Amino acid sequence: MSAQPPKPSQAPNVSLTCIELSRFRRLAQARVQIDKKTTVLVGANNSGKTSILTAVRNFLATTGQIFGAFDISLDQWPALRALGEAWEKLTEDPASASGDLAKWEDQLSELLARMPTLDLWFDAQSGSYNLVSPFITSLNWSGGAVGVRMRLEPASSVEALQKLAWRYREARQPVMALPKEAHAWPADLIDYWLRYPADLGSVLVYKLDPSQGPFSNPPAIAPQALPSQAAPVDRTKLSKLLRVDFVAAQRGLGREEAETRSTAGTHRVGLFSNQLLKYARQHLNIATTGQGHQPELVAAVASAQLELDARIKAALTPSIEDVKKLGYPTLHDPQEIHFRTRIQTGDLLDHSTAVQYRLDGQQADVYLPEYSIGLGYQNLQSLSYQLVSFRDSRLKPAEGSPAAVHVVLVEEPEAHLHVQVQRIFPRRAAELISPVAPEHAHLSSQLVISTHASHLAHAENFDRLRYVRRVAAAAGGMPSSDVIDLATAFGSDKETRTFAERYFRVQHTDLLFADAAIFVEGAAERMLVPLFIERDFHELDKRYISFLDLGGRHAHRLRPLVERLGIPTVVITDVDPVEVTKDAQGKTVRKAAAIVDPELLECGNDTLNGWHPKQKDLHLLADPKEADQVWSDQSGGRVRFAWQVPIPKGGPWPSSFEDSLILTNIDWFKSVEQKKNQKPDEDDVPLPKLVGPLRLVVKTVIAQQDLVALSKDLHAMLRGSFAKAEFAATMFERISLGDKVVCPAYIADALTWLDTELAPSKKGAG
Repeated sequence: MSAQPPKPSQAPNVSLTCIELSRFRRLAQARVQIDKKTTVLVGANNSGKTSILTAVRNFLATTGQIFGAFDISLDQWPALRALGEAWEKLTEDPASASGDLAKWEDQLSELLARMPTLDLWFDAQSGSYNLVSPFITSLNWSGGAVGVRMRLEPASSVEALQKLAWRYREARQPVMALPKEAHAWPADLIDYWLRYPADLGSVLVYKLDPSQGPFSNPPAIAPQALPSQAAPVDRTKLSKLLRVDFVAAQRGLGREEAETRSTAGTHRVGLFSNQLLKYARQHLNIATTGQGHQPELVAAVASAQLELDARIKAALTPSIEDVKKLGYPTLHDPQEIHFRTRIQTGDLLDHSTAVQYRLDGQQADVYLPEYSIGLGYQNLQSLSYQLVSFRDSRLKPAEGSPAAVHVVLVEEPEAHLHVQVQRIFPRRAAELISPVAPEHAHLSSQLVISTHASHLAHAENFDRLRYVRRVAAAAGGMPSSDVIDLATAFGSDKETRTFAERYFRVQHTDLLFADAAIFVEGAAERMLVPLFIERDFHELDKRYISFLDLGGRHAHRLRPLVERLGIPTVVITDVDPVEVTKDAQGKTVRKAAAIVDPELLECGNDTLNGWHPKQKDLHLLADPKEADQVWSDQSGGRVRFAWQVPIPKGGPWPSSFEDSLILTNIDWFKSVEQKKNQKPDEDDVPLPKLVGPLRLVVKTVIAQQDLVALSKDLHAMLRGSFAKAEFAATMFERISLGDKVVCPAYIADALTWLDTELAPSKKGAG
């Protein structure tokens, strides 16, 4: 009995675990942990998500010059310009002169230290030695971390640097005497590279020491420095280890139909057809000699080709015989014309009706062309087929074995997908790029997605989310970005993490993509605060603000996340005054109460008690200073807390948004009753009827002239069966019609603070 072949490993032998980017665009230094299956990059617009994908794609590209001067971080430009200024002083070609070798070596080190780099960190099992051996730094390696650095190098030796310096000097020489204002090219070394990006050189590959990497103990904070004598590794070794494919976002607003036609057809070919045609040309095109991987298809094509040749000859021979009668010389040598077609299987799909569909419930022989299908369905099918094509191309390389690690980068797939599909896309896409055959179980397939869609982001748990955060420029510095691993945002607090994940999935909040956040207590604030912003804070209204109707007293549950995101945040909450007493059994009882004597009451709000200002004594919250209202951390995150205060100062103290709004606008509520009895002018907007909760508020305000007594009455009314949501809707209608209802001061002050935080002129944070 023959021995059974060994079963393949069920876990990938190698997987990509981390990438580190340095000096690429605004990513001065960024570390991104890569999940074994799916990684989702989230963050506000222009934070650097696309730059991460672009960097990986550019560094791994094997053909063409794809780096430009603008790919170098701005904070590196002054040092590079200084190098160029030194080269301008050259008086002869340094390659032919005996120069100071040490000086050129220093300049080479300075140049390379300013260039973009990409570090790839893999987790490799001991059985993958043949794949990672070119990048191993220890003879005792038995599995674990393997590091690879890719660096853009305009020059890799002193000789190459001298040639670059002389080329730049020759280009700069004719315009050196001109003033900078003349903008004559090249103004500096960066300007030179803008026109000659090829002089940025190429990407070289090096191996890294795992003992100085992100998985060492303790983990290295910054990417390690390469020794000056480090020798590059043959780049083809990396292609056996890693393959990267990229799906770009759909950036066009719309194109003419002619641009989407195939080269052979006269009708529009759908996106799915384009992908199918590409796949067919890669995997199905075969010669009729039988040199292919699909014998049945070979036979069918060969038979069709012979029949087509015969039919073409029968159809065209009479016309050829007629032409021969003219005695045109070239038709007598050769004497006979034969017709031999060459059918390419992929080309058979290159027409507008190659892909058809049948409507559900319709006749079996009734089909419609693909371009009649809804665009959303076409996009979904096209994207899916593209992912399948990536998988099959990886498994059937032109030579050698499939790459051990396959990373597929998808930029903003929501540009292609309807909302209904976005929630399931990450899981389905991961399945499409993963091999299904058991013999491929040792291969790793990993998906990296950048997105602005909350539905897509919240389809995954926080373990797979990476937040790309904009970092404000310090004085004289450049703006940058870093990457926050949200898997660690909640630490060991599983209860808070579970709450956050469920809340995000239910609410589909856009917190992860916003410029700022506002937590509100209830439906009234959620409805009216955006309206006050639109009316009174025009610059703030231009910002992307996420409103979270979480209940301010529960905002502390998202505290770990807010602190990690670091975006300016306002928490609008209630003071929740409570009277502390003892019951018959001697147990402490906290009962909601109107604020009559603040010194006898406590603040019952968990957020104000536990997060900031961590104060239970109610009377100490009556006249807060900025330090009492603003929380900040060392990384620049700032949160402004807003709660009710006496109206006016020293007057009655409301305990909710509704009674604050009423006490702030007493005169307006009184005027509503007066307007009701007036005959409107013809040009006036018709006034809504005074009914429901608004009528009850107006009645209460008019009936009670004493502000302290009115505050008590409002507290009792609001704690009863008062319809707060209906009241908020009525006030929304009134304000929308132009009524001058004033925003309560505690909220207006917080919005003013947020407006200042987001002002373009604001430098840094803290």
